[in-house]
Amino acid sequence: MASKTEIANMAISHLGIGKEIANVDTEKSQEARACRSFYESAKKITLSDLDWNFASTFATLGLVEEDPTTEYRYSYQYPTDCLRLRRILSGSRQDTQQSRIPYRIVVDGGTRKIYTDQDSAVVEYTTDITDASIFDSEFAMALSYRLAAFICSRLTAGDDFRIKAEMLQHYQMEIGFAKKKNMNEVQHDRHNESDLIRSRGGARDRISYDRYEL
Repeated sequence: MASKTEIANMAISHLGIGKEIANVDTEKSQEARACRSFYESAKKITLSDLDWNFASTFATLGLVEEDPTTEYRYSYQYPTDCLRLRRILSGSRQDTQQSRIPYRIVVDGGTRKIYTDQDSAVVEYTTDITDASIFDSEFAMALSYRLAAFICSRLTAGDDFRIKAEMLQHYQMEIGFAKKKNMNEVQHDRHNESDLIRSRGGARDRISYDRYEL
């Protein structure tokens, strides 16, 4: 797995810069300072742009109050390490439109809160991973392009807009590759055909039979 310094070196390499960083956290070079300035922002954006399996975690929410508004029954604390709330667990591993638990994220009393009608709510969310050794290779590559887009104006003397657009295009491509791999790392439950599908199939059979009789 890539380290923070390796990701920074990948980013400056994308920009065609030959100089490498020995330690991104301590080095005083222009390249290291640029990467330090934007690394956290680039990392959080990349984590938030896809439901990365390695960054998924679950937590029981802390109840703040009941009936915070006339529209919701409960108010919960927003997890401090949450970058994106994915869902409130409904008891079904594969939520449908009907089984999804409604919620709303608001700012209440100067802090983020989660409003919902779910009692004892448990959530799945994307957590802010600080240890780069946990990153998978697809994430590291995507992050390096996102970081390159941030630092290009500081480190290049060319067409910043063109270079940034090119880095973001590569970033989107890497996100697309990672999304396919991400989906292959999850095995979903198999469901029987719904009553609606079966009823439609039966209706089609009856129509075909009636036409045959005619």
